Amino acid sequence: MNIERLPLSEIKPYPNNPRKNKKGIAAVKRSIEAFGFTQPIIVNAERVILCGHTRYEAAKELNLESVPVIVKTDLTPQQEQAYRIADNRVTQETDWDKWKLRSEFNELFSDGDYFTGFTQEEVSDIMAMDLGFRNDREMDAEMPSRIYPREIACDEAQDAVFDRVQSLMGKKKDVDVVMELCEMFLVRSKEKEVRRK
Repeated sequence: MNIERLPLSEIKPYPNNPRKNKKGIAAVKRSIEAFGFTQPIIVNAERVILCGHTRYEAAKELNLESVPVIVKTDLTPQQEQAYRIADNRVTQETDWDKWKLRSEFNELFSDGDYFTGFTQEEVSDIMAMDLGFRNDREMDAEMPSRIYPREIACDEAQDAVFDRVQSLMGKKKDVDVVMELCEMFLVRSKEKEVRRK
């Protein structure tokens, strides 16, 4: 499948596009400014958009003269209609693994501020996620599963707490998550000691 550049003036939006995309134009503009036009617009032989209306509108607002496109000529009119709908619908079937996303944010924002498509409020909500779970099964299902050696996650003084964390989680997890859990259990342990006294 060949990618070519076409003048924006030659590309035509599909007049009956059922997807409302005005809210996404600003974010797509920022993405293009930050990373370039990395995802081609898909058009048919008549240069009518099959996929990429938001990118098209963003390109117009950025006053781009030409954009990368893929010209798809092997679909029937009915398949073109179906593709327009399916391309938008299938993305709604995906979801975020918030623990992995939190880990990515942790690493990404440690040395700068980068555009991710998330608002600052959304990033803050992800970074401040509650570590409380309704049950052990939920904890194991929701948290990431990359393996790290014991000495990275907790020092020797935290071995007992680490064992408790491990017994609840079933396997080692991301360092930042394990550390937070260790700290949580250490606080609880100290509170119990204070109550005993």
